[in-house]
Amino acid sequence: MDDSKRIQNIKVLMYHRVLAEKPKKVSQWHYVTLAEFRKQMQMIERLGFTPITFADYQLFLEGKLTLPQRPIIITFDDGYLDTLENAIPVLLELNMRAVIFVMGNRNLNYAGWDQLDEPEECPLMSDDQIRSVQEMGFEIGAHSLNHVSLTDLTEGEIAYEVYRSKEILENIIEKPILTFSYPYGCVDERVTKVVSNSGFLFGCGVFTGSAMFSETMMDFRRLAVNQYTSFLKFLITLILPYQYIEWAYYNVKNRLKTPAQLDHQEDLRTQSTNGNSKDSNFDMHKIFNSH
Repeated sequence: MDDSKRIQNIKVLMYHRVLAEKPKKVSQWHYVTLAEFRKQMQMIERLGFTPITFADYQLFLEGKLTLPQRPIIITFDDGYLDTLENAIPVLLELNMRAVIFVMGNRNLNYAGWDQLDEPEECPLMSDDQIRSVQEMGFEIGAHSLNHVSLTDLTEGEIAYEVYRSKEILENIIEKPILTFSYPYGCVDERVTKVVSNSGFLFGCGVFTGSAMFSETMMDFRRLAVNQYTSFLKFLITLILPYQYIEWAYYNVKNRLKTPAQLDHQEDLRTQSTNGNSKDSNFDMHKIFNSH
């Protein structure tokens, strides 16, 4: 397989919580148990995949790094404490790396956006813990300030959520934040433009981007791994070109929808093709003043 084809087929996995055991009550959390996570990471290793980060990919684009034969990217959204307590020890044991997206609002100690759950049951990592994770070799990315649907906001509000999260997190880890993850996977052309103009090199959605890894730089498609992912499905996700299968499924599904249903999902689709060019007329301070 030539290098360009290999890069196009890089898979990006999306995790949220990694829990010591299955919750006893119905929950809105997207999670896997620690035992399931360990089994999944061992399978990634057994199949010859090597986890990289988006920072690695940027070094590759700059000609400063050679990527492994079978790269894969593992991401975690929200910056849960259990990512540090449960997932990271497994990753370190297997000499794996990942990208962890955390909240810019550092007054958020708990994840209060899952309405069926008690917020105090979803603790988030502290500033010191984020620094520690970064020092272990994991990439820290931004996940907005307050975990809101960015497509529902004005341009000024989007800019504030995006730019401030980057600024705050860079002050914490004292390194550039290259990658942004859209809360709820909500992204459109306005949002990708602001993210790109805020200095991010990459953006991560869920099901809106291209099936090819390098085609939508501001909206990388990710494959969700959660409590509904059987081990067989996880294996199929790794072995088969599952991102293309999922992309085709959503396209067919959308073609079968009525115009009213399509209008309802308009804010969940991106118009971006790469989003990596900065608008010379973009003025962050002007947008903030209009907020």
